[in-house]
Amino acid sequence: MQAKAEDADVLIVGCGVAGLYAALSLPRSMRITMLSKGALEECDSMLAQGGICVLPSEDDYAAFFEDTLRAGHYENRRESVEVMIRSSRAVIDDLLACGVSFEREESGALSYTREGAHTRPRICYHADTTGREITTKLLAAVRALPNVRILEHVAMVDLVVEDGACAGVMARRVSAGESHLTAEELRAGAPDRGEGGLAGLDADVGRGARARASVSGAEPVSGAAPGSAAAQVVASASVLAPSSAAPVAASAPAPASATTHASAPVSVPVAAAPAPAPFPLRAPVTILATGGIGGLYDRSTNYPQLTGDACLIAAEHGIALEHLDYVQIHPTGLYTKVPGRVFLISESCRGEGAVLLNRAGERFTDELAPRDVVAAAIREQMRRDGSPFVRLSFAPVDPDVIKGHFGTIRARCLEELGLDILTDPIPVVPTQHYFMGGIAVDVDGASSMPGLYAVGETACNGVHGRNRLASNSLLEALVWAGRAAGRIATGASLAVGALPGVGGFEAADADAGGAAGGFGVAGAGADGALGGGLPSAMSTRPEPAASAPDPTAPARWAPGLGDIAQPSPAADEPARPTTSAAMPSLVIPARPTAKETA
Repeated sequence: MQAKAEDADVLIVGCGVAGLYAALSLPRSMRITMLSKGALEECDSMLAQGGICVLPSEDDYAAFFEDTLRAGHYENRRESVEVMIRSSRAVIDDLLACGVSFEREESGALSYTREGAHTRPRICYHADTTGREITTKLLAAVRALPNVRILEHVAMVDLVVEDGACAGVMARRVSAGESHLTAEELRAGAPDRGEGGLAGLDADVGRGARARASVSGAEPVSGAAPGSAAAQVVASASVLAPSSAAPVAASAPAPASATTHASAPVSVPVAAAPAPAPFPLRAPVTILATGGIGGLYDRSTNYPQLTGDACLIAAEHGIALEHLDYVQIHPTGLYTKVPGRVFLISESCRGEGAVLLNRAGERFTDELAPRDVVAAAIREQMRRDGSPFVRLSFAPVDPDVIKGHFGTIRARCLEELGLDILTDPIPVVPTQHYFMGGIAVDVDGASSMPGLYAVGETACNGVHGRNRLASNSLLEALVWAGRAAGRIATGASLAVGALPGVGGFEAADADAGGAAGGFGVAGAGADGALGGGLPSAMSTRPEPAASAPDPTAPARWAPGLGDIAQPSPAADEPARPTTSAAMPSLVIPARPTAKETA
């Protein structure tokens, strides 16, 4: 029987970790439809290498909070930072319940790594493919749900708005060769806005367990018409980009093509068939989880499908946006002359001891400074050297760590450049990576338009400030996806630290005894024996606050937090090497304290 366009209780646009976790956290009684603009395996969540932050113990709270603020230049919304940190253990519990495998110590406790701007290790990880591990496990769990269907290669091109509220989206089928086009470009190629559209999607629909149907810079590009909402977003997103990421002239969109597989495009004449017509998908609640804006750049670590569609469409409808100029440039993309998406060299490499070298083989910066600081230092060194890259040396890193933790990075460098990171420094260059701005949302992911939520990279809840702390992205996406699901299910904001859990939040579960989250999660016993057993510091979730934080409080409000002292490294933390056989000595100035940078 042909599916009806109005049969969803909740629409989720995007199938990365935010969209998947929201689907798992919503009541099983709700009918959920999910849209994926490209192939399911081509979401940016799959690409996250470093890991996901967690509060390992209560005595790390102040340091975690301060590290996040310092990286964000103290422009963070402090209420959001508290919510993210206090919810982190609930997120890890849920991921373990879904079968996610994190690295462990010999004792069985979770192993933590450290990245730039973190004062101590607090990052859970799975080798150097943490995002893929999390996303594939969440996707498998969603595919097993009878109340969820996934429409693959179906893009949102507009919202359905009725009486000032979101009532769903206008969607359009896209070929693999069209998935890099913006919503505006996809609309321009459609003949009309017909009411039909779901017919013929049977092969692409999965319900439950059944089969689902120039290297030198990061330059934003777009085929957006001058003065359009798309052009506004592209222009705004360029404001804080470095000199190597300056806007370039708009280019014409590539012609549409069809594919038999994403890696083997087969060109089709443009006149062979009319573009598919947009069709409505109606629902009382829509969650936008469409990711970032990397597809608008010439060089980015993102998949090309990430073209800022949610922000473009939100701008057209007057939905509040925030900090569109807050674009993060990652310090270390792999330098190569091969066009296309840039391969990321994880910040955890530097967290484990890898060092940056100039043309003379000398260290020139503190590798563990915040990302924007390191990226600026690299660009300056490139200018001084007259070189399009600097080098990253793994000489100080234990070879066993390289083989075990960074196996994927090592293989990619061997494949593309013939360089073995065990012995060879590799060329790296700053590259567009992440978007801190987006659709303005509250502590539950609700936008300024009734019925519309936004979570993940497409939203701006203020948690990251002007610059994101490494490995906070997966955590933030999951926390706000869970909170949005809780708000949708109950109509109320969850307490700080509470999440619905992946067992399916039902309103009846939201009583005093279940407010801490994890409703219906199999195996979440009193001993915390999820995924083989949690370490004692994470065996229980923090008690929820007596009441939800006041959403009307000023964004910078946080009593006493400005006086938090910068913690000292743990006594057993190994000293970071300052020299190696491959580099001359260099004294890096001590980093200022929190009060000096405030």
